[in-house]
Amino acid sequence: MSRKNVLVLLTLCAALLGSLAIVATYPKFKKIEKRGPAPASVAVILPGDVSAASAVLERTFNNWFDFDRPDRFGSYQNKFPKDSPWSRFFLFRQSDARNRLFPSDEEILRNRGVDSFVQQYVRIPPQRRAQDVYLYEPSGDYYWESEYFYQGHPAKFRCSFLIHLEPAGESGTTVEIFEYQPIIWAGEYFGLSAHAVLPMMLHDIRPVDTTTRDRQALLKMIQSASSYGS
Repeated sequence: MSRKNVLVLLTLCAALLGSLAIVATYPKFKKIEKRGPAPASVAVILPGDVSAASAVLERTFNNWFDFDRPDRFGSYQNKFPKDSPWSRFFLFRQSDARNRLFPSDEEILRNRGVDSFVQQYVRIPPQRRAQDVYLYEPSGDYYWESEYFYQGHPAKFRCSFLIHLEPAGESGTTVEIFEYQPIIWAGEYFGLSAHAVLPMMLHDIRPVDTTTRDRQALLKMIQSASSYGS
């Protein structure tokens, strides 16, 4: 190969590497906005004791162990219409010995991403969280619109929910909602994958702060179910 061809090849390689570097840094310049209030407590006091509040959750949401029963025949009777986002969520109890998905305190702190608000949940003494519930969408790839915007348009968002139940005086139960692992899907980026040799377009998944809108929607549903059942 002549010296001239070598120089041309080197120039092309340098240009390619430069282009790859620009593409690789592009995600850092994406405009991500949160259009919602600063994280704060989302809670309400329901009438009745913790057992009554727990029963409200049981009859409102799909229970994973009803869905996953080895002796179940036929299609599962979902408690929500198929087009409802809540039809995809399943309830896991802290107190259920079969439960392996309710995150431990260590997991919550290690996997919380940039969400510092959920640390308040871990600060609640464990004995006061014995009746808590985890609401989880098990597919891992269902997203919805929330408080986050990407390039001026609603960003795809997902999270799980930790529902804390605690006695409030003699005739009520405090229900407080926390989010676990809130993330957004902000388009794609050019990068390396463990499953491919060459760079490729990958989902740009980012951890974010907790939202208020989603916790309020969940709490409103629980309140409605409590009023309806009383």
